[in-house]
Amino acid sequence: MKKSSKRSIGIIFLALFFGVIIASIISLLVGFILPEGNVVRDFFLLSQSIGWGSADGNWVDLFFIRFKTGFYVDISITSILGISVSWYFLRYFR
Repeated sequence: MKKSSKRSIGIIFLALFFGVIIASIISLLVGFILPEGNVVRDFFLLSQSIGWGSADGNWVDLFFIRFKTGFYVDISITSILGISVSWYFLRYFR
């Protein structure tokens, strides 16, 4: 009998998540190893925040509970490389 080669969406997101985590660790190591003001260091540490939220202090007030909402993701070159490598491993190891 042949096993189905379909993967669950949870496994795919988990692999991509670990790719981003490992890439973030590598980014921190590059920032620690390379000296301040180095162009290569700045290239790997440059990130852009994408998301939504209440950065300016907007609160959701429900009279009995008050909270802020938000979700931000920092995208950098190393996180894109981590996603690419983990996607490659997902395709390679079927």
